[in-house]
Amino acid sequence: MQISPVNRIVVYLLNSETETYVRTEKAQDDNELFRHIHFTPHSKLVNWLSVNDTFFHVSHSSSSVMSYFSQMEQELIREAGVELIFPLKVINRLNGFILLGKCSDGNDFSGQEIDLLNLLFHQAAFAIENTALHEEQSARIRKMYRADRLALLGQLAAGAAHEIRNPLTAIRSTIQYLGKGVHDPDKLEMVDELMDEVDRINKIVQGLLSFSKPSELEMARVDIEQLLQQTLVLLNNAIIRQQIGITFDILVKNTVVTADASQLKQVFLNVILNAMEAMENSENKLLTLGIEAGRSLDYQSRYLLISITDSGNGIEPGDVENIFNPFYTTKKDGTGLGLPISYGIINRHGGEMDINSQPGKGATVIIRLPQTI
Repeated sequence: MQISPVNRIVVYLLNSETETYVRTEKAQDDNELFRHIHFTPHSKLVNWLSVNDTFFHVSHSSSSVMSYFSQMEQELIREAGVELIFPLKVINRLNGFILLGKCSDGNDFSGQEIDLLNLLFHQAAFAIENTALHEEQSARIRKMYRADRLALLGQLAAGAAHEIRNPLTAIRSTIQYLGKGVHDPDKLEMVDELMDEVDRINKIVQGLLSFSKPSELEMARVDIEQLLQQTLVLLNNAIIRQQIGITFDILVKNTVVTADASQLKQVFLNVILNAMEAMENSENKLLTLGIEAGRSLDYQSRYLLISITDSGNGIEPGDVENIFNPFYTTKKDGTGLGLPISYGIINRHGGEMDINSQPGKGATVIIRLPQTI
């Protein structure tokens, strides 16, 4: 059922990560005015919609109301031909708002049409609120489950690593000793293969020890942007060889946090290497590193969001959560401990780590670190 034909519909929804109102990707609008504009809780338009439990009818409102909005907001409303703005509000929480253009038939909105639209968007606000609450609850349960699972594995890993390392050292020494008396090329190849397998097991044991008994954090002021640059320098030859394009998307001036620089570099190195491997068979190889302000933690701190996005083949939905499972890997020679160890490092910093991905559309690793403001 069509209530009223309009020439423009733009939907802004609250992004809980950044506490800003951003345009949805599926908005029915191609106007460049909306491409990169976002609103904060302190924006005049957002404030007006939050305080007034009603829609805003542009052509029927007084000039004093329009003058309350910022210059940017006034220009946006005028140039985009916005006629109605409906809040998506539930229990004093503004989850977003919808901007409608003028009627495409040239007529004004009738009172009945506005009443129907108001009712429709009020119901939509409740649906959006329920969806947001469900996603938040699912995320909390997922993180609790992940933390419990990793903690249990850490306890098991500590004992297993020590029990394996001692006999493994003896096995390696014995193979080396016996190999000295072997001259047959085929048998020498078998000895080399055995040594490679022993080294592979030793690598897993080292990972288990790092996972179960992480080194102490040496906290200091660290500039995340500089640390990412330093990590890229270490990988410069591989980046050039694979012809990977690098872009930075820095949306915040202050990128300094209190953290252990060497351990964070280990995390960035691991994540970027994974991204590079994911793009090996991609035609257009692009790595995007982003830093932006995240949601507030209290009156003097917030999360700093670090995102690392690749243009690879992405991850199947059923495999995304398994990414943080120890020993889960899609690599031929992988141990499946890199991301769990990285997750543990971020967790000990009081931060969070997640992965967003869609098959065929690459993957984004999101790291949240507490930052004093």
